[in-house]
Amino acid sequence: MIWKKNIYDSLTGCAALCDEFATECSRSEDIECWYRSIFLNLDCADMCRQLAMLYVRGSENTRLLAKACIEVCEKCAQEVNQFDTERCQQVYAMCQQTIVSCIGILDMAHQTEVGNNNPVTTPTSLFYGIDLRETLYN
Repeated sequence: MIWKKNIYDSLTGCAALCDEFATECSRSEDIECWYRSIFLNLDCADMCRQLAMLYVRGSENTRLLAKACIEVCEKCAQEVNQFDTERCQQVYAMCQQTIVSCIGILDMAHQTEVGNNNPVTTPTSLFYGIDLRETLYN
């Protein structure tokens, strides 16, 4: 999989923003209204952070976590979209951007799989007349 910095930046940016927003909500006077939002933002932050690590590492499990990350970001975005604050709109926009990045990861993984299913074969005529036994035993 080819690593793209904008995808990594989107994931880490979403993690940071959701962490900050959850902290802000936990300091609110009417914290009861924000409980679900706090927990969903913390989940979203954890998921995005973990996906960013797998993505950079090139883990074979990146695609699996990207699917889950889409679902978590969607829930987070829907929750904050209920509130009419500028900060909520920032979180909503960031989650939407991250969903697009996760879809990009899935597309990249799919393209890699397609490439692996149709490998380029080397014509046998290229090796005509080469005896590998001499190479191996000498």
